[in-house]
Amino acid sequence: MKLHHTYFYHPDFVEDNTAVIEHFERREISMQKIQNALGRAERYIVPENSSETTLSMGIEAARGVLNESNISILDIDVIIFVSSSPEHHIPCDAIQIHHALNGKPDTLCYDMNANCIGAFIALDQVSKYLKGTRPGTKALVVCSEKFSRILDPDNPITAFCLSDSAFAFIVENDGDNTSGLIDVLYHTDSSFCNTVLYPPKGNSEHQHGDLTTWDRIFDGMGSVNFALENISLFLKRNQISLEQIDLFLFSQFSIKNINIIRDYFHLPEEKIPFYSKELGYTGASSPFLALDRYQKEVKSLKKGDYILIWTLGTGYQAGLMLWKY
Repeated sequence: MKLHHTYFYHPDFVEDNTAVIEHFERREISMQKIQNALGRAERYIVPENSSETTLSMGIEAARGVLNESNISILDIDVIIFVSSSPEHHIPCDAIQIHHALNGKPDTLCYDMNANCIGAFIALDQVSKYLKGTRPGTKALVVCSEKFSRILDPDNPITAFCLSDSAFAFIVENDGDNTSGLIDVLYHTDSSFCNTVLYPPKGNSEHQHGDLTTWDRIFDGMGSVNFALENISLFLKRNQISLEQIDLFLFSQFSIKNINIIRDYFHLPEEKIPFYSKELGYTGASSPFLALDRYQKEVKSLKKGDYILIWTLGTGYQAGLMLWKY
């Protein structure tokens, strides 16, 4: 199984979070603790007068990864669109992407919404699906979010945290059974199911202008404890040591959470990339965007390298994935 092609698309407009932080400080809301936990400087925003949508950004990301990889849309057998803020519910936006790119008739298309763990689940599912297909079968996974449309600008957590962007990657059954998905582990604590909500009262009572509600008691620490308690056991059952992991792709939501895991296991900082400071938090795509940036800015991974992925989604659920490059 091969995951070698990625592409990041974002709007042109970059918002400097300094002004946002000063706005809250003038209201006597201390931002230093939040800033230290999340680690943000800039993020990408779709301006209010722009016609750009979650779907249009997703199409651009899909085009970008196809162009850079020299793979034709006619070679794509599966299109998965991952989003918490899709442009359409009927039909699914994966079909809209298929239409925009002139995909072939024998293509499986579906949307997925698992919030910030969505791309992780999509990779898990499509890897298992492709394993049962013929060599050469390819899947296009497109993640896209227009968070600025649904987030509360008066909430100090969401006001300067998340980016509008799209990200695409291609997964291929290359016939090599020695690479790809090795194992995955999930954890769900649904007692947090009402801490982050959109629409706040559900679609049955949805009103124009509704924004996401975010209770600050949800900080992702449960998923951190899940990682601390399970990483060693997870690797042990796969007969892999921490020292053998070449790259740790952790959720880019919080630098504080990453540092807790890093310090607990004494992991080398250079193996744990964090890019949300300059890119903002991109939701489901965040650990895979870290892979993209790391390979472009630090070094390329080699065949046989081990990757450990840890991420989470609101509600909440978390996951660990072991992948062999």
